[in-house]
Amino acid sequence: MRKRFLALILAALLGLPSPAWGQGAAKIESVTVSLWPEYDKPNMLVIHYILLSSETQLPARVDIRIAADAALHTVAVGATAETVSDQGVDYQVKIESGWQVVSINADGPAIQLEYYDPNLKKEGERRSYSFGWLSDYDVANFGVLFQQPFDASQFSASLPLREDGVHSDKLQYYFSEVGAVPAGEALTFTLSYVKPTDALSVSRLQFQPVEVDESAAGRVSLNNYLPYLIGALGVLLIVGGLLYYRQPGHAASKKTRRRHTEREDGGSGLYCSQCGARARSGDRFCRTCGSRLRQAEE
Repeated sequence: MRKRFLALILAALLGLPSPAWGQGAAKIESVTVSLWPEYDKPNMLVIHYILLSSETQLPARVDIRIAADAALHTVAVGATAETVSDQGVDYQVKIESGWQVVSINADGPAIQLEYYDPNLKKEGERRSYSFGWLSDYDVANFGVLFQQPFDASQFSASLPLREDGVHSDKLQYYFSEVGAVPAGEALTFTLSYVKPTDALSVSRLQFQPVEVDESAAGRVSLNNYLPYLIGALGVLLIVGGLLYYRQPGHAASKKTRRRHTEREDGGSGLYCSQCGARARSGDRFCRTCGSRLRQAEE
């Protein structure tokens, strides 16, 4: 009887749930945390880029802890970091032990999690922020990407920083390689900087008018083609004039004008009855043969 009772107790103990880091849970291949202070809101935008290990059997439930008072913005899943989507993602959120736990049913190895953390402190021009990470899974590679806000200076962090250059948004970035972070091990670090204004970094990304000069690619300059256009117009005018003057109606009008000119020069309607020469107005005798002209009144 005693042996049976002990066997039942042992089976019950083996069936009790235990922390994930005590079960040899699936590992996370990499985590990159991007911190964008005062980007489009006056607090900290936190973006997690998570890649599950190839050993993870999909779909898999993944629990991610974030600050308890954070405002969750986006949960996206996909095959790669470039193809994640927030459409139809199955996830739940609960508060547990001072954390907000986002439980994601991931059908792809790439996860992107975004939220706004209101715990960015402002003391005059000095800003400071503390980040915390605690996971149920081993992380093989943990890195942090820092974005220096617009109009900020004296940027520093408790982690060693290396410059990551100015990105396409014209903002300075820094990167820190933390390395492996075991499951259940808390990771905390801080950052600080000086910022004399409350202008958000996104305000620098507003569209500006683009000045296009003559050398800009794809631009056609009218000045380059103006001489050719004037020459073509001149040729068209010459050809049109020649065609106009060669029309029959225009030749007839010239003959009509010649007749009118002859009459204005003194020509009359009298002809000599002997030689047929045309007489001028006022002539009494033919200027060719001398015969008397017959006047109209005769």
